[in-house]
Amino acid sequence: MIETLVKEILLRAKKEVFTGNLGNTLTAFKGDGIDFAEIKEYDFGDDVRKINWKATAKTGEVKVNLFNEERELNIVVAFMIAGSINFGSVRFKQESMAELLTLLGFSAIKNSDRLSTLFFSDKEERFIKPTKNMGVVEDALRAALKLEPLGKRVDFDAFCDYINMSIKRKSIILIIGDFLTQTDLSKIAHKHQIYALIVRDRFEESLNLEGEYSLVDPSSFKQSDLYLTPSVIKEYQRRLRDFDQKLYEHFLEHKITYGKIYTDEDIYIRASQILKG
Repeated sequence: MIETLVKEILLRAKKEVFTGNLGNTLTAFKGDGIDFAEIKEYDFGDDVRKINWKATAKTGEVKVNLFNEERELNIVVAFMIAGSINFGSVRFKQESMAELLTLLGFSAIKNSDRLSTLFFSDKEERFIKPTKNMGVVEDALRAALKLEPLGKRVDFDAFCDYINMSIKRKSIILIIGDFLTQTDLSKIAHKHQIYALIVRDRFEESLNLEGEYSLVDPSSFKQSDLYLTPSVIKEYQRRLRDFDQKLYEHFLEHKITYGKIYTDEDIYIRASQILKG
């Protein structure tokens, strides 16, 4: 079953990335991946986009920024593991996240960037070192589909500490998760370029149920008996909206690009829209 799903996702992802539909996804990132060296006088043929207008105004002569040789980007794709990703009314969030991981992996390597893949809950579950090897994407996809999320929870504070200790080079970090726990990425946002890709199922936001249910927390396995009425569901929806609003405000405050992808959406189109702003 998993191997069939792996083949299906690989075929779709390769088609989207290598036929050009989404092959340039990662080139939409801000910054051109080059190091600033110095300011020099403008020479005929210099790129006018590199004119330093502040220096030009001060000296009265056209000045341009000079850069060192272009270097590849350092891409880190972080797959956040929590019991709650083992849910879906159309497809499991875990499967959608795995497909998104594959898309980003192929896009990074197609653009000749260095790709690292991190699986994280409240600790490192697995880390795939920086590489340009295409085969790593398939390995990461298989790992994402086979992992057991039940009983696990995400700790973003521990995640930020891990990133600060392990990722020394300025990187583009793409975080894939459902973001249903308290999230604070301020400790890494000042150094790295962060993208938060929120994968949700529409049912968990609408909770279109009524009656008595026995619910189990997928991270703690704590069981609760609840009687769901329209007023209870309305209050649940209000609290989730408030939670998400605070999440978005946090992202905006720290200049983190974010977007939500539902399990019933075309993941490639939606991811492209988010990454390209």
